[in-house]
Amino acid sequence: MVIRLSAELRLATSDVGRIAVSSALITEMGIFIGFMLNTRGYADLLFFGAAAKQVISVDTESYNVLLVSIVFNTIISGIVVASLSKGDDKMFSNNHTAIEPQQMENELRILACVYDPRQVSTILSTILAIHGSKTSPSITYFMHLIELVKKIKSNLLFHEKENDELSDEEDSFGGNDVVDINNALDSFTAETKILVYQKRAVSSFSSLYEDVCNEAENLRVSIILIPFHKHQRIDGKLESGKDGIRTTNQKILRHAPCSVGVIIERGLTMSFGFSELIQSDNMQNVATLFIGGPDDREAIAWSLRISKCPCVNMTIIRFLLSSSPSENEQIVERSVQYEEKEILMSLSGEETVNDEIDNNFMVDFYNRYVASGNIGYVENFVKDGKQTLECLKQIGDIYSLFIVGKGSRRNSSITIGMSDWEECPELGTVGDVLASSDFDIHGSVLVIQQHRNVKKGLIHS
Repeated sequence: MVIRLSAELRLATSDVGRIAVSSALITEMGIFIGFMLNTRGYADLLFFGAAAKQVISVDTESYNVLLVSIVFNTIISGIVVASLSKGDDKMFSNNHTAIEPQQMENELRILACVYDPRQVSTILSTILAIHGSKTSPSITYFMHLIELVKKIKSNLLFHEKENDELSDEEDSFGGNDVVDINNALDSFTAETKILVYQKRAVSSFSSLYEDVCNEAENLRVSIILIPFHKHQRIDGKLESGKDGIRTTNQKILRHAPCSVGVIIERGLTMSFGFSELIQSDNMQNVATLFIGGPDDREAIAWSLRISKCPCVNMTIIRFLLSSSPSENEQIVERSVQYEEKEILMSLSGEETVNDEIDNNFMVDFYNRYVASGNIGYVENFVKDGKQTLECLKQIGDIYSLFIVGKGSRRNSSITIGMSDWEECPELGTVGDVLASSDFDIHGSVLVIQQHRNVKKGLIHS
């Protein structure tokens, strides 16, 4: 009877693992939970010991059989659980480390960072745009990054210090910046009804990136938004801030556990800047530049969520390589059949594996969102980086925000020659051009880098 009862208990706990497999949990997690529930150890001994004394009588031979079965079950389950957890660390990690593979209805977690109050407006405008859709839920965490300044030791007590010394001590931990940022967040929440979870990180610039990356991993976010280390002056030129900000951004791009977006605020002298999305109901024209690669596909996935905002008019601008100077007049086209829909897609001269992935991605995107009229789509044929640069200059004053993938296009014919005077390689070739003071545009720039350790796939509706 005791053996039968033990078997029934183990079957019941194993059924929980089967339920986990048949439900929303992945198969590996269901197996893991099933074996974990079978690893009870001495709890069975206590149960059978109490049952033998108060409920039923168990002879020595039966008790020894039960003891051996418990030991063997615990050993086997322990080995399986250890092998599963060691062999697949991703079972316990964040699987949503990028935007592209996610469904539109999946919750998007964002970690937005700022160093000082002047970066808040563009960050909050981006948050407002991404929260514009009710069908694409998102949660935003806002982190104020504060440099921990080394202070000279003083033998004076607190009440013996002068007022300027006290103010310097407060400034080392944010000072008035903390008050200004808090007020901006309170006003944003009151006006938009969007809840933003505020956090703060105080550390030296050498280790500040660790706080950001650790917080992103703990919060299981899909993208980190960070401001550019330069800010725009009244005359339109970009001026560098603290050197530690650029170093921190570079380290975040290198070590982030998810995708990263770098925001360059420009167009402050214009009346329709993207940073004024909160105060104004005017339609914002946003352009996403697509050349190819995982970063550009991540930019498209981000743009798709922003396009759901009622105040955003989204346009995808794709750059394709011309095989000859007269390519614009002699474009080779083919009909692409996808889900019983036909569209015309232009063929470039270079056919590589990555090009095929990009073409399939854009075919799927076109049929789902462009053909229905939700998003605009433009193709530009260029033969080198010079023509690409000319196209960028033509659209520089049309859009209030440019979204582009960081990419690695040093060998791409479309961008060849554009990196000869590169100032900020962490932005990629196109992003560096758009962020340059010598390049006259009237819109802000968002450069996106996709997390590399992510399962690739076509965009989902």
